[in-house]
Amino acid sequence: MRSVRLIKRLGIYLLVLTVAVIFMAGFVGQAQAEEPRYGGILKIIDLGGPRAPGWPSSSSGMEMIDLYPCLEPLTKLDEKGDPFPYLLTSWEYSSDLKSLTLNIRKGVKFHDGSDLNAEAVKMNLWERKDGVNGWELASIASIDVIDEYTVRINLSVYKNVLLESFANFNGLMISPKVIEKAQTKKGKKWAKKNPVGTGPFKFVSFERDVMMKFEKFDQYWQKGKPYLDGIEAHYIANKLTQIMSLRGGEAHALWDAVVDKAVELEKEGFIIIGQPVSMRAIAGDSGHPESIFANKKVREAVEYAINRKELTRLGHGWWEPVNQYASKKANGYNPDLIGRPYNPERARQLLKEAGYPNGFKTKLIASVSDPRDALATIQRDLLKVGIDVKIEMYDSGKFFYTMIKGWKDGLCLFGQMSPVNLTQELNSLYIKGAARFPNLYRPTALQETLRKAETVPDLKEQKSLVQKAIRIMSDEAVVIPLWSRSELYVLHKSFHNPGFNGGRRGQWEPAGAWLSE
Repeated sequence: MRSVRLIKRLGIYLLVLTVAVIFMAGFVGQAQAEEPRYGGILKIIDLGGPRAPGWPSSSSGMEMIDLYPCLEPLTKLDEKGDPFPYLLTSWEYSSDLKSLTLNIRKGVKFHDGSDLNAEAVKMNLWERKDGVNGWELASIASIDVIDEYTVRINLSVYKNVLLESFANFNGLMISPKVIEKAQTKKGKKWAKKNPVGTGPFKFVSFERDVMMKFEKFDQYWQKGKPYLDGIEAHYIANKLTQIMSLRGGEAHALWDAVVDKAVELEKEGFIIIGQPVSMRAIAGDSGHPESIFANKKVREAVEYAINRKELTRLGHGWWEPVNQYASKKANGYNPDLIGRPYNPERARQLLKEAGYPNGFKTKLIASVSDPRDALATIQRDLLKVGIDVKIEMYDSGKFFYTMIKGWKDGLCLFGQMSPVNLTQELNSLYIKGAARFPNLYRPTALQETLRKAETVPDLKEQKSLVQKAIRIMSDEAVVIPLWSRSELYVLHKSFHNPGFNGGRRGQWEPAGAWLSE
């Protein structure tokens, strides 16, 4: 009897031990599966590539995103929107805020073998002052090289957005040899198509609107990275073709997917990452005195005419209606600002008061990346109050050109990043002389408020000024905010650690990305 009990007890022990071994084996297997692997080519589908991939001064910020495997910035932004060192190790303002000293990371090489040092940083920043977005660096009066890895930036005026601008296209470092070569017309033509940076991947080739290739950089400054052998960006303009290619296993990721298709793909096992800080708004050519949109009542009528709540149903939970030019997480958000809620009757009355009792005809310019169902909804809402809108859709190159040069007699649906700290974004659009929207009405009070907001060192005062600017924009109907949306990035389950840093593609860091298949 005792022997039977011993046998039973032994059997229980063996069963427990077996279960434990199986559990531990599974745990170890899972842990091993999560470790990064080396090798593989990451293939990405995107709508379109940059016009000048090697020359940040000639491209917009969004155009430069596909260059982040190759080009790296001086700083990056955390989830609060605050800058932290990247190709820098630290910085320090002088007590009078008239100079900024940058300490540069040592041991960083460009892909052509040259060093990232003080001279390279000076050349990049000084060259960037003459670029498309050089206004961000306008406060730089001169740059002194203190030693091999230290520069001092002398400021004509303190601006609290300077370090933030170093996290974007103005902070992207390209080889000084390339800048020197670009001093000639022939050299600049070459430089515009041949990016040479410090990133984890070296540029291989670029065919506009077709493909861009990168290969692993073995001398990358982050030891042990990158894991991938290379990255390929494939440019496909047709959204349905994009989805078919991803489903067919021709790529590991799709940038900025159509929301309804992204939801379908998520049900099929793909992973969705959302960028929740993109704003969609409408602007008219209100800066032209002869334009119909120079009349504030017309702009107000457009805002009252659009049913934001109905519009955002198209976003499947990834869009939110907004009543001001700020997301709820932004430092300029006004919780007590009502804006102009949907009221078609009020819209008709305003049009009558403006001298258009029977409405009018106009156009709405949009990018090919904008959702057509949303455009159709806006078109329908405006027609209900008598505004007959013709939709004109431009490819990425033409749309960017329109943003820079402006348009006449019409509206434009545009997307703008809406980060936590709105100061830089607002200044990029709404101060006279900014790089975009030269045909936009910019109230003097708005410009004065924004200029002050970027020069105060106190963050509380800065927030208060940005809130004031948002209210002015709403009161004057400078632009018509519609919805904040998450740009959706669809990833295959084999694509790990994509490096979007809180869902922000503009801060993409692919050095740690790897493939399990």
